[in-house]
Amino acid sequence: MRKLFNFSLVILTMFVANIAKADDMDFLVKVAKENSKWVSFITSDAKEFEVTLYTADEQVIYEQRVKTVGNKFQTYDLSALPKGAYKFTMESDSKLVTYQINITEGSAVLSSPTVTVIKRPVFVRENDMLTLNLNGACTGEIGVEIYNEFNEKIHDDVYSNNAKVVKKFDVSKTIWKELTFVIKSAGQEFSETIKL
Repeated sequence: MRKLFNFSLVILTMFVANIAKADDMDFLVKVAKENSKWVSFITSDAKEFEVTLYTADEQVIYEQRVKTVGNKFQTYDLSALPKGAYKFTMESDSKLVTYQINITEGSAVLSSPTVTVIKRPVFVRENDMLTLNLNGACTGEIGVEIYNEFNEKIHDDVYSNNAKVVKKFDVSKTIWKELTFVIKSAGQEFSETIKL
């Protein structure tokens, strides 16, 4: 579990806005106005994403999971933060957008964004059948572990070097209320908890 610092960010404004087109990207982040430490972001079509603020040495000082129905506009006040360099990320299922933030005495300056496309394994549930499609996200040997709600490992399997693995799991007779799938491959780890 990541430890958050004692100071927190204050959400100044949170409302759904009808914006025709925020940008060609899913996320647009900008300083709210010159000579301020307010940072705003606008989402154009992401349904669910995570906002995280890091210190220069990669410690998490703020994180929030945001769910949207349509476009969203939100502003954060960074004035409680000491002067220095920070990293601000917004991550959806398909993209990671990273901004560097430099906080000075009276302002916050944002860098241009770095956009990384993310490939993740995909789970599809149809009735009592769960289908795991690795979606090209994994390379090399692939380990799949399944845990119940008590964090007990109930399944462990390793698949050969094939990034296109599709695996089906019949959950019709399981006694568990939720299952957490952990997929490990080439130093990457993905996890997904599915309520039954």
